[in-house]
Amino acid sequence: MSSGPVEVLQGGKAWVRCAQGMNLGEAPIYRASDSTLHWVDCLCEPAELHIRRVDPDSGDAVGDTKVLQLEDSVTVAFFRKNKPGSYICAYFQGVAFLDEATGKLEVLKEIIPTEDRSIRRFNDGGVDAKGRFWLAEIDRVAMAYGANKLPASHGEPIGRLWRYDPDGSLHLMGKGIVCGNGLAWSPDNKTMYFNDSVAMMVFAYDFDLESGSISNKRLFIDRRTSFGEPDGMVIELSTPFSP
Repeated sequence: MSSGPVEVLQGGKAWVRCAQGMNLGEAPIYRASDSTLHWVDCLCEPAELHIRRVDPDSGDAVGDTKVLQLEDSVTVAFFRKNKPGSYICAYFQGVAFLDEATGKLEVLKEIIPTEDRSIRRFNDGGVDAKGRFWLAEIDRVAMAYGANKLPASHGEPIGRLWRYDPDGSLHLMGKGIVCGNGLAWSPDNKTMYFNDSVAMMVFAYDFDLESGSISNKRLFIDRRTSFGEPDGMVIELSTPFSP
């Protein structure tokens, strides 16, 4: 797929205004059972979890936003299957469960050691149709150069892509990433898409649903000679992480 013109949309009024504003709102997810929208502000100190009631008919925000302070930066979270009030999330250094009532983190896998926080952090993620949690890192030094401006002297970016399975096993799935973003799968579960925002590229992989393996990486969208960093991506409804 080649780069093409980008449609410019005129913005309307804000859906909701947060009382204190936000540094970087990320990872909105909707829960139909109580019609609530959940998202994080990952760059404020301390990071925050926001929860807002939504009128299921009109889509309007209802009442005030519930805000919980978090123990560490959380960049993406998904509801857990049959575990009400709990999310699976990517926090700064790895994988954790997040409690909706308290904002407490239960760390499952610390992947990035504390001494590497200045060079790496986790960013976006996704849950595949078998309930496996995928999460991608940022190379913080490479990202600081800006979109498509990484000098050759930096070498290969150090960001990585991981898969955390319901049995607790962790798998390294990719390397050489500047800013991992926007994981999504095709409706037939045969293709996985992955954005490297700061590199300004979207990649596609052959995806095996049963094993969770990926292969045949290829460039799907190339924005390096145009503009616009590919960021979040939605193709189909999110699958709850299991268990």
